Amino acid sequence: MKSTSVKRYRNPNQRLNKWAYLFIAPFILGFLIFSLYPMVSSIALSFTNENATSSISDFNVFSNYQLIFGEKAFWHSFINTFIIFTMNFIPQIVSALFFAVLFTSKRIRLHGKGFFQFVYFLPNILTATSVSALFIFLFGYYGKVDGVYHGGPIYEWFVMMGMNPEIHLLEDPWTTRIVIAFIQFWMWFGNSMVVYIAGIKGISDEIYEAADLDGASVFRVFFDITLPVLKPIMLYSLITSLIGGLQMFDIPYMIQGNVFQSGPFKGLNGTQTITIYIYEFMKVNRDYGIASAGSVVLFALSLILSIIMYFVFFKEKNYEKKVWKRINK
Repeated sequence: MKSTSVKRYRNPNQRLNKWAYLFIAPFILGFLIFSLYPMVSSIALSFTNENATSSISDFNVFSNYQLIFGEKAFWHSFINTFIIFTMNFIPQIVSALFFAVLFTSKRIRLHGKGFFQFVYFLPNILTATSVSALFIFLFGYYGKVDGVYHGGPIYEWFVMMGMNPEIHLLEDPWTTRIVIAFIQFWMWFGNSMVVYIAGIKGISDEIYEAADLDGASVFRVFFDITLPVLKPIMLYSLITSLIGGLQMFDIPYMIQGNVFQSGPFKGLNGTQTITIYIYEFMKVNRDYGIASAGSVVLFALSLILSIIMYFVFFKEKNYEKKVWKRINK
């Protein structure tokens, strides 16, 4: 009699793994088609001179990169990107962390926590186009009629306070940067706050109870317990914020994507980011090789800064064990 061979699995749940591949297949296919393939194509295209409207004499595989690093416009957009990013990134992280601790603290009683969390998160679900249009209406300048300057409510309020009406708020480089940074902060700090709230709620209550028994103050609990254990969550939030900040496009382009057309700052551009610089080569100049090279430079910059951020601030592991050792001491 033939004995039927039974396939044995070391792990009883291993039989279900075959179906898991079927469920993750849509994501893998989507990633390969819409992410990996365009990424590889952009890298390959960055070393070519195809579809270029401006011919480069003595072209070689690094000519596109040489042109980018040798242009003042690229470094100008690079500086603009980091100025706007820094102006919204630091307040965003600090505010999100502050409100996350406030809303999860058991020592501080605050009524309506759910309502405030909803209100702070609400701007995140708005489209960047509609928010940009709103701030253009508030800060914009409409024109001069019969010797009277007309603009948005905030512009006219500043004029009433004594501001020179010739200084149009959205045609001043620093004012425009501040407006864009505030929009970025206002839209995204609620999202970071929700992520931090989820991370704080995942910390064991026993750690906080042990700290209460030892009589630890609110600041001691935050700096010795909450902040160290929250580091992995902060790593995710900081890196995603870093990548999103370096890829700013829609809000700066809607507010003032091109050079200033009038006013005392005519000819300048205080809001051109790296992505707008890439867009101009791709859409306006139809030079896909240089645009692809700019995309590769932006990718490399994001990767390098993310790695530096990880190894400088978050290379430690087992945060809760270290907190317990600190408490037991």
